[in-house]
Amino acid sequence: MRGIISDDTKTRMGKDFYDKYYYKYNDIGINAAQIIVITEEYSFARNTKITITIENETVYEFLTRPDDEFLEAVSDEAINATYYYLKEKEKESKYFTQY
Repeated sequence: MRGIISDDTKTRMGKDFYDKYYYKYNDIGINAAQIIVITEEYSFARNTKITITIENETVYEFLTRPDDEFLEAVSDEAINATYYYLKEKEKESKYFTQY
């Protein structure tokens, strides 16, 4: 199974971010073998923090704001961070031989 993105968001903003991220993920055609987990946890006052992790490593995290343009910009940055993380892992796997 490839290309799995787990949604563990709690608010509407988290769900909106997940939707934007998921559509961009599919548009680019990343289709990673690892499971990508998007989690949301409550933070200061009324804010929440969204974290993107792959194989228990945090790739990207941010505090939310109720602004659609902000979510659009952050989803672009998160996709870029995910893409570069996966490319680096792919390069590393070529250099290491498992016995």
